[in-house]
Amino acid sequence: MSSSSSSKGVKLLAHERALLDEGQLSNVTHQGASSVWLHAESSSSSEVPETHTRVYRPMGDEELGFLLQHGQLPPTQPYQAIIEGDNGRVYAEKYLNGKKWVDTHPTTVVEFVVPKQMVADLFKNQSKAEDGAVSTGLGHKA
Repeated sequence: MSSSSSSKGVKLLAHERALLDEGQLSNVTHQGASSVWLHAESSSSSEVPETHTRVYRPMGDEELGFLLQHGQLPPTQPYQAIIEGDNGRVYAEKYLNGKKWVDTHPTTVVEFVVPKQMVADLFKNQSKAEDGAVSTGLGHKA
């Protein structure tokens, strides 16, 4: 992962700084927060072709760094959950705000726009309902 850069005493990773500077992220950090909270809107329905859908994946800095560098998820995670749609984003963000917990310590939620048929095939093989969302897994333990 690239080294951190700082602004007003707050350290951001290089990709975070670039997205913030480009206006693709907004800083929504609340008073007294112990970390920086950055936010991006989901792709709008008009941006997503009818043949595709949005899925979300909570992940940590190391996993995101691998994704940014290699254009794919790392093979190190035995189970990589993806959660579909608006409810999927809400569910994935629960890992960031402390309402859900996992030992991989997610720091971000990534949106992927993927073919609906691919998601349907994955969900047909394995899925589970949780908190108003349905997830499926990628990786060798899925």
